[in-house]
Amino acid sequence: MKTCSTGWKKRTYPKIMFFLILVVLVMPFTSAMPTLPPELHLEQSQNSIDSYMPGVLLVKAGGEDSTHQESVLASAHTSIGATVAKDYSAEGFAGLQLIELPEIMSVNDAVAYYSAIPGIEYAEPDYFRTNTIIPNDPDLFRQWGLLNTGQIYKENTNPGIPGADIHTPQAWNTSTKSQVPIAVLDSGVDYLHADLSNNIWTNTATGTHGYDAITGTLDPMDLASHGTHCAGIIGAVGNNGIGGSGVNWNATILPVRFLNSFGTGTVSDEIEAILWAERNGARIFSCSFGGKNPSQAEYEIIAETDGLFICGAGNNGQDNDVTPLYPTSYDLENIISVAATNAQDELALFSNYGKKSVDIGAPGEAIYSTKHNLYTPEPIWRDSFDTLNNWTIHGNWTLDTEDFISPPSSARGTVNNTVLNQSQPTAIISLKEPLAISNLTNPIISYQLQMVGAYSTFSIEASNDNLTWKTLEYDRKQITLLPWIYRESKIPTDLKEAPLYIRFVADGTFIACFLDDITLSDGYGALTETRYGYMDGTSMAVPFISGMAGFLITYAPDDPYSAIKDAILKTVDPVQGLENKTTTGGRANLSAALTYLKKPDTDTINLYPGWNHVSVAKKLISGNDTAYDLFGKVTNTSGHSVLRYYNTSWITVPADETITPLSSYWIWTGMTQNITPLPDLNQNGTYSKNLSKGWNGFGVLGTDSESAKTRLTPIGNTWTYLIGYDSKNQQYEEPIIRDGTGNQSDSRNLLPWHGYWLYVTDNVTYLVTN
Repeated sequence: MKTCSTGWKKRTYPKIMFFLILVVLVMPFTSAMPTLPPELHLEQSQNSIDSYMPGVLLVKAGGEDSTHQESVLASAHTSIGATVAKDYSAEGFAGLQLIELPEIMSVNDAVAYYSAIPGIEYAEPDYFRTNTIIPNDPDLFRQWGLLNTGQIYKENTNPGIPGADIHTPQAWNTSTKSQVPIAVLDSGVDYLHADLSNNIWTNTATGTHGYDAITGTLDPMDLASHGTHCAGIIGAVGNNGIGGSGVNWNATILPVRFLNSFGTGTVSDEIEAILWAERNGARIFSCSFGGKNPSQAEYEIIAETDGLFICGAGNNGQDNDVTPLYPTSYDLENIISVAATNAQDELALFSNYGKKSVDIGAPGEAIYSTKHNLYTPEPIWRDSFDTLNNWTIHGNWTLDTEDFISPPSSARGTVNNTVLNQSQPTAIISLKEPLAISNLTNPIISYQLQMVGAYSTFSIEASNDNLTWKTLEYDRKQITLLPWIYRESKIPTDLKEAPLYIRFVADGTFIACFLDDITLSDGYGALTETRYGYMDGTSMAVPFISGMAGFLITYAPDDPYSAIKDAILKTVDPVQGLENKTTTGGRANLSAALTYLKKPDTDTINLYPGWNHVSVAKKLISGNDTAYDLFGKVTNTSGHSVLRYYNTSWITVPADETITPLSSYWIWTGMTQNITPLPDLNQNGTYSKNLSKGWNGFGVLGTDSESAKTRLTPIGNTWTYLIGYDSKNQQYEEPIIRDGTGNQSDSRNLLPWHGYWLYVTDNVTYLVTN
């Protein structure tokens, strides 16, 4: 085994650059290609690299009858030997399937075949989407997008212009928290990062922190930094004395990974990511990615999701009114399209724009935020290419003793195609013997990669039988100049139970692909370095607006997303460089947006003659949080005390007892009236309630109405019944039964401020984080 050292390169780039220049000069360009939806069009070179995943297709059957949909799809698949890779019907997208095509059928032929079948609503390629990239925190001075006083925010850079920021300090005086989960649909998030971990969403039942749509697992760890950087802009922990701060000091970041370590993802994985995030409470979707091809499936899932999608305008310096980018260019009411500005309040040179299609500007150049940490995995197996004896070669692979990471050599694959002659074989290098991974908890394949060429493709693939291969990572680019870079690939759940073969595949026009230090490890390893850094892109502008949206929804939780969107777009600071470049002509202003929203309605608990079973849905402000503060002004009680059921018996609630969420109270009055809790606007923390076997008084935390099944996830299957009390009619409501149906279904919502009887089969602690 070789020791690792820094490689060097002295002959590769100049030679390849000559061929790249030749390729670009002789390439013909652009002919029109119509795609779905019908009103959307794009320009694409017939000779340009495919912008979709080969071998698969998204197909949707029309109609409302699920049985008929299944029949139409099954018949169509059988006729050509296609198989179903993923069915979205069970996840809430009726009739949509991802299809694996037979090897002999091209994607274009498959589109034509399915489109001609009655009952098929549409068929389309699985298009790529790629990333578009006053607390006491010591690095706040670097975060000019939050607070720009004209400081020098980056070494060897001109200072900013005072006020060229989103005006967070004024808003922080009102609140510093976002209660609603903000889904970061990206390359994942490093949920172990010290400046993020306290603000990461957690499933209290599983202890997990999101979802990976690529591998189908509950581990959304970032392998590329892009998602972690965006998450830090939204909600790096504020006022904690380390690093920087997010727009929200106390955010709820929901990581959902669908972009791989190259920043590439597919629409099919994006759809799965959106569906999962929505099921888990997301109302804000931070979308720092895009692609040139419109997708009907993507359009529909965004249009039908009850939430706000913040999308990057793109980084090509082009007019999206002329050359659209998707999803940001869809004309949907629940999308905000964001351009990037710099610290001088100018449109960033790289940023796309559009007077009709791009809504607003936000900081996106030289943005300082969290990056995924460096970890040192313990190798279980490693090949550093001293020889090629462990590998089966297809095409042209050799040992290269001049360009490597660890001496004496790397593996170099070449494909010497030209524009006029594409006859050279694909370069494939396959491991001869499989790796034993079934006893590993979290197997990771890591490798060092360098690649240069034109119209290049690269993938790492895995198999349990050395016959059927599944893509782990995939990347395609028109021009590739990738220096040595460390990459990691997670292993999907369906490949973990048997020995694993791996192979690397490279193709294109005059491609040189270098590999070194292929390693198998179990997990990410020990922490080596906690990282921060600068990034540019509309990818960075998006999370500023996502953070704002989460902030505003927490402030006005009953407002629809359309009101939140209006507050953001109607309160911009006019910026000359954005005039006629965006629909608003301005840069975002959080403080103004907060002022624009009407003050939230005062929370009230309605009381009716007789007994009332109530709870508090929010932590009350200190000094106004005792039983006396809340219930002391209730009149006409006829001497009845406020009661609470505790440990199988009734107790009278002391006047000085602190009122907290999760508990319920019985109060008697002889007349209709209401009481007004005074909630703490900066509430956060973990709440718990010890439940005794048998009946317990119970109330929910938070003002959203969610199903009993969702609300009671923290206690798993220990609960059986839940019964509310209709105070207005002085009678018990229909019981809710775990796994019940009809009127007794556990899909019925639990209401804030409402008290419940909850029956559990064992002593258990209900734990929930706000």
